[in-house]
Amino acid sequence: WATWCVPCRSEIPSLSAMQKDLDSRGLSVIGVSYDDTADLVRKFQKDLPQSYQIVLGGREVGSQLPASPLPTTYIIDRQGRIRDKMIGERTRAVFEAAIKPLLDEGPATAQNEK
Repeated sequence: WATWCVPCRSEIPSLSAMQKDLDSRGLSVIGVSYDDTADLVRKFQKDLPQSYQIVLGGREVGSQLPASPLPTTYIIDRQGRIRDKMIGERTRAVFEAAIKPLLDEGPATAQNEK
């Protein structure tokens, strides 16, 4: 995401609510800001707080998880595998339809990782 991205901003309330509602089931929302400085992100968060972790992306992150165009959302399972990639603005219902089945799979175990 980026502070200047209007569709990204529209998704923030849904992502924040999902983090709060599904945290106990193991959901971790992580916002990766690709084009902003830490100061700009902090200032932005005063106006539109996020209840999930934000990290600054760089070339290394961008090479692992390309995010063009914005917003781009990756759904990553408990084993760290990319299970879905969504390009463009999505609703909470769309996110939950992709996420809830993965949360139902339960925690990763040594048996699952073989």
